Amino acid sequence: MGSRDETILRVLLDTKELCSFTSSELPAEKKPVAKLKGEQHLLHFVDSAGNARSFDLSSVFAEGGRFLHMSVRVGPTFAVQADGIVTGSEDENPQEGYQSGATIGVRFQPFMLPEFAGDTRELAGKGLFYRGLHFSGSITPGNVSVLCLCDYCKKSFRLQSFHAGFADLTYLYCSGGPHTLVASSYIEDAPPILGKADMASVARFERRLPQCKECGGSFRYLNPLRCPHCREPFIDFERHPQEREKEYYGNHLYGSSIQVFEKSMP
Repeated sequence: MGSRDETILRVLLDTKELCSFTSSELPAEKKPVAKLKGEQHLLHFVDSAGNARSFDLSSVFAEGGRFLHMSVRVGPTFAVQADGIVTGSEDENPQEGYQSGATIGVRFQPFMLPEFAGDTRELAGKGLFYRGLHFSGSITPGNVSVLCLCDYCKKSFRLQSFHAGFADLTYLYCSGGPHTLVASSYIEDAPPILGKADMASVARFERRLPQCKECGGSFRYLNPLRCPHCREPFIDFERHPQEREKEYYGNHLYGSSIQVFEKSMP
């Protein structure tokens, strides 16, 4: 690690710097406001090694977002967490709109800076709780979406999560792409929302499911949620089946539809 006054993180909207952090000021929170003027904006988090984690804000702009009111936090262990509230005009109160559900929030995938002493490779393929995009015991509001980064191609994509337990739904992902199917958790052989599944029962359930309407793929309990760009696993339940047992949030690509196993619904 370099000087205590070394800049360890810069946050930029395209090429415009919004804020920066040095080693000597941690832990710290900064609250820049990003003004969006076009669909091509990228929000970059650039670390001390010059690595950039870049999030595409085009979907935020396309739905009317013009100002992103951010909270960027860097902790003493060099963990970076960032969130934002989107408003359509400068004079809107972001907190009031967010609390009432009138405005949306976005959560950026947390990450560790190079100064972190541990090994971050274990994060790859893990679930959203493990990655810090949701928190066990805390309910993420429905007007919050999450901006993620693929472990393979490094491109960003946006997910909308839903609490499967509250909806009494089981969810499954497609073998061919980032497509999601839901079914009632009450039907015979349906996988549990939480806890270990009986795989013989799950296999019987899976045989009754339709093919994916988007790509013709198959829906399976342990299928990973795939990156929409390169189709590599993002939440990799095949490699980390223990994650499936506790991941009670299902996900779908933001703006996409969820497929429903109609015969299973009450």
